[in-house]
Amino acid sequence: MIDTEDDGPPQLSAETLKALQEWQQEQEQNRAANLPQEDWQLSQFWYNNETANRLMNEVVAILPENGRCAFIACPTVWSLMRKEHPEIHNVLFEYDTRFDTGDHSFVEYDYKDDEHIEQNYANLKHSFDVLIIDPPFLSRECFEKVSHLAKLIGKVTPPCKHIICTGAIQEENIKEFFPSADRVTFQPRHERNLMNPFACFVDYESKTLNTE
Repeated sequence: MIDTEDDGPPQLSAETLKALQEWQQEQEQNRAANLPQEDWQLSQFWYNNETANRLMNEVVAILPENGRCAFIACPTVWSLMRKEHPEIHNVLFEYDTRFDTGDHSFVEYDYKDDEHIEQNYANLKHSFDVLIIDPPFLSRECFEKVSHLAKLIGKVTPPCKHIICTGAIQEENIKEFFPSADRVTFQPRHERNLMNPFACFVDYESKTLNTE
């Protein structure tokens, strides 16, 4: 005898269905923000909406009138800023040319090409009031070379403000290459739950990032 109870369409488990729904939501969020798929070979992990909005609002709050903000390897917030605040001059320094907008808001940047940094970005020297930095790799070499770019393009007077998001275990590298930066209570989170906890460091007094 055939068991007719097994003839219906296959049913997804609750865990599988939840994972599918989360994936679909992530894809919808990425399309809305004009973000391509993450490339794990490039160590790409996009922030979730809450984190991207929190950092965007922080930039808007601290940016002076007619100020300029640069995003170093931080395309999630940059994409949101372009959408929500097109009046603000934002520039992304990024290796992944999928973010090339064809205008002056994208600058191709390879942190390994440190020898040519002065000539590559001479026209942007001391141009930015705020930098958001998310070094692509958690290594001392990467932090050191990214800090060279930050010193080159950040304003000296008044001093550029830095927001650095990275793995919490990198606090020693932060202190070495961004000695004025302190950890705040705000914790960046990603669409995918990463194993390594992330932290945020700033070199100015921020009340909003020191609250949960």
